[in-house]
Amino acid sequence: MLLLFNLALTLLLALGVAVLAGQNPTPLTVHFLTLRSVELPLGLLMTLAIGLGLLTVVLGSFLWPGRSFSVTARQLQERIRQLEMQDQPPQ
Repeated sequence: MLLLFNLALTLLLALGVAVLAGQNPTPLTVHFLTLRSVELPLGLLMTLAIGLGLLTVVLGSFLWPGRSFSVTARQLQERIRQLEMQDQPPQ
């Protein structure tokens, strides 16, 4: 079920980016330090920025799999259970 939700969310994001790119055809030049890009549509630049951000997240999750929120949450829940067991008086 989670996979279906993630797929739907991804498709919704992709649709939003496509609409954004289509509605922003104004050409812009990007300046970074001493570099200058050719004129590109604003929608394309925003799409590239979103794509690079998503790529960074995906690569980060592969490079540091132990840093997943779900893994950390499970570890913390287990630690809470251990501490609660220590606080209970023996019966």
